[in-house]
Amino acid sequence: MERNNESLALISDKDIQELNDIRTKLEQTLMTKLRNAGIYFHSMSRVKTLTSLQRKLDTGKYGTGKDDKKIQDLIGIRINLFYTEDIRISEALLEDTFMVDNWSKTAWEENRFEAQKCNGVFKIPSKYLINISDQLWEQPFDRTFEVQLRTVLFEGWHEIEHEMRYKYKMDEGFDDNRSSLWDGQEKDARMMNSIIANLELCDWSIVQIFDNLARDQYIKKNWENAIRSKYRLKITQDKIKPEVRAYFDEHPEVVEKFWAVSKQQLVNILLNKKYQKVLSPNRVIYLINKEVVNDEFISAQLDREQFGRVLNKEIKQEIRPLVSDLVFDQRIRIRDDGFDRASEIIYEWAYQHISLIFGQMPKKMESVSYEVMGYKLKVVAEKEYFLMDMQTISNEEAGMIWHVVAELRKESDGLYLTCRHICENIYSRERRYNRPKFMRDIFNQVGFLDAGVFMDEDTEAVPISADQLKNLLSHDGRSLPVILVDKPEQIPDWAQDFDGYTINAEVLCKSLAGICHVFLGDESCISRMQEIYGNESVDGAVFYWGRDDESPTIFTQEAIRKACFEEVNHSVDEDEEYEKAFRYRLRELVCQEFH
Repeated sequence: MERNNESLALISDKDIQELNDIRTKLEQTLMTKLRNAGIYFHSMSRVKTLTSLQRKLDTGKYGTGKDDKKIQDLIGIRINLFYTEDIRISEALLEDTFMVDNWSKTAWEENRFEAQKCNGVFKIPSKYLINISDQLWEQPFDRTFEVQLRTVLFEGWHEIEHEMRYKYKMDEGFDDNRSSLWDGQEKDARMMNSIIANLELCDWSIVQIFDNLARDQYIKKNWENAIRSKYRLKITQDKIKPEVRAYFDEHPEVVEKFWAVSKQQLVNILLNKKYQKVLSPNRVIYLINKEVVNDEFISAQLDREQFGRVLNKEIKQEIRPLVSDLVFDQRIRIRDDGFDRASEIIYEWAYQHISLIFGQMPKKMESVSYEVMGYKLKVVAEKEYFLMDMQTISNEEAGMIWHVVAELRKESDGLYLTCRHICENIYSRERRYNRPKFMRDIFNQVGFLDAGVFMDEDTEAVPISADQLKNLLSHDGRSLPVILVDKPEQIPDWAQDFDGYTINAEVLCKSLAGICHVFLGDESCISRMQEIYGNESVDGAVFYWGRDDESPTIFTQEAIRKACFEEVNHSVDEDEEYEKAFRYRLRELVCQEFH
C-alpha cells in the first residue's frame, strides 16, 4: 500500500491526461506516414503506469542529476510490421520525422539466435509539452518517447517473454527465500530462446516466397501480381490500364527500368506525394514513371488520370459527426481606401476555388447564393459591406470539409477585415494553422494597419526606439504579435551572414507578413531592455510578445544557437540549420496566435 501512495505522487492526474494526449498525437503522426507509404502494420501505444514507473525507480538506476540516467519511455509506441524488410524502412521514416536521441538494436551474429531488438528513442517536440507542468520534469523522466519496431511474428513471442520472463528478472525475490520462476530452469530458458530461430526463419522465408512469386509473375507478364508481390505494400486489386499492359508486353526493356526501382525507393516517392493516397497498380506505375523512368507513352496514358479521385469499392460508408477545428482566425484593420480591391481579391479567390461546382457563378463580382450537398457559396457585395461564406469538400482527404468566412466592414475607426477558416473532419486530430491565400494577397496589395503601423509587401525589419516600442505594445488596437531582434555587441563569425544579427530578420519579416511585427532594436531600445532584463539576457537575444502579452518571452543568444528541428528534417546548410530551425520555431509560436 505504501508503494502505491508513492506512485500516485509521481505524476499528477492533469499531467497523465496531457501525456495521453501527446501519445495520441505522436502515434497518429506515425500511423499517417506509414499509411501514406502503403506499409502493412499494426500499432499500439501507452503511457507508462505509475506502478511500472515506481518499480523502475526502485532499481536505483535513475536520478535527477545532470549526468544521471533518466527514464526515456514515459510514452511508448509499438509498431508491428508484416515484413521484416519494413523495419529498416520504418527506421528511416522515423528519423525523417522526429529528432533521434538514440537507437538500441541487437547486433546480428551468425551463430547466435536471440530476440531482435530495434528500439528508437526520440525527442518529444516541445510544442506538445506546453501544458505539462514543470514538476513532472523534477522526476527522473526524460522529454522523450520510445518506438519499438517488430514483425508481427515476433510480437507474440515478445509479449509472452515480457510478461512471463522479463518481469520476473526485475523482481527482487521473495521474502521467504523461494526462488524466482526461471531460477535453475536453464533448459527451458534455452528452449524459449530456440523459438527465436524458427521465427527468424519464418520472417526471412515469407520475404523469399514473395520474391519468388514476383519473379514468376514477371516472367509470365502478370504485371499486377508482379507489382503486388515485389513491393508488398497496400496496393488495391484494380487492373492495369489495357493500353499500359499491352505496352509492357511489347517493351521488356521499359519494364526492366520499372523493375529496378526498390521498395525503399517507392516508399520515398509515396511519402513525397501529398495527393491521392489510394495506391493502385496504375498509380505505382505512374509514380515510378514520373520520378524515375520518364517514359512518354506511360505519361500520356496515366498522368491526367492519377490526379483524379480513386474510389475503393471495399470501403464501407459510415456516417460520422464532423469535428470542427479552427485553423485560422484574424481580425485586422486595412487601409481605408482598400474596400473595393480587397473585395475583388476575395471574390476572385472564391471563383477560382468553386466555379467548377457552381458553373453559373459570374466572373464579375456580385451577390450570389448557391448550395449543393457538401458545397455552398454565399456572397453579399454591397457598397460598404462585403461577405463571402464558402464551404468545399477537400480533394485530398476523405471526410474533410473546409469552411471559410471573410467579411469587410466599415466601422467608426476604420475598415476591418475578418477571416475565419474552419476544418471539419470525421476524424479528431490536430489541425495546423492554415491561412487562406487571399489574406496574404490583401496584405500585399492593400495593406494592414495595426496599432498605428502601416504594413504591406514592402515592409522590412527596421529599427525601433524604446518609446516607439512602448507605444506599440500598449496600443489598444494592437492585434498582432511583436518580435524584437537585438544585434550582439561582439558579432560571432556565424552571424556575419545575417548582417550581424543572430537570425535572418529580413527573411523572418517576409515569412510572417501580415501576422506579426518584426523590428530591430535601436540603441535606446536595447538599453531599456538591458535595464529591465540584464545585459547577459539581452545581448543578441530575440524578444516575443504575443497578442495579449505585456511581458516578453526572451530567447537568449545561447538558446537560439542551440535550436534544432524536432520534427521533419529540412535540407539546409549545417552551419545555418540552427538559424532556420529557430525561425521555424518562432513562426510556429506566431501561428498559434491565430488558431
